[in-house]
Amino acid sequence: MRSEARDDIYSILSSEHDRVLGLFDEAINSGSKDTFMQIRSELYSHMSGEEEVLYPMLRDRNVTHDIAMEGYQEHHIAKLLLSELEVMDERSDMWIPKLKVLQENVRHHVEEEEMHMFPDAQREISTSESKEIAQKYLEFKDHYRV
Repeated sequence: MRSEARDDIYSILSSEHDRVLGLFDEAINSGSKDTFMQIRSELYSHMSGEEEVLYPMLRDRNVTHDIAMEGYQEHHIAKLLLSELEVMDERSDMWIPKLKVLQENVRHHVEEEEMHMFPDAQREISTSESKEIAQKYLEFKDHYRV
C-alpha cells in the first residue's frame, strides 16, 4: 500500500489537483500534445475515482448533495473538452484556446471542491470515514485504466 493511503481523501485529491494544474501550465507553454495526454490520463482517473468513491457518499447527504451533483456536471464538461482536444491537431488555431478553457474549467472545479465541497464533507464525514474513502479511492485508481 502506498504511503499516501495514510492521508485523508482531501489531502490526496488536493495533491492531485496541484499536479494537474501544473501540467496545464506546461502544456499551454509548450503546446505539447504529449503533456496534454498526461493531463487527460490524470483527469480521467481522478474524475472516475471521485465519481466512483467520493461523490456517491456526498450525493446521499443533504448538506453535500447539491455540490456533489455540480461536481458530476463539471466533470461532464471537462470530459467533453478532453475528447475534443484529444482528436484536435495541436497546431490548430483553436488548440491553445480550448486547452485554456479546459484549464479554467478544471481550476474552477478545484476551487469549488477545495473551498466548498471539502469543508462541507469534513463536517459530514468522520476522519475514519475519510481515511477509508482515501483507501478505496487509491485502490480504484490502482486498477483504473484509461
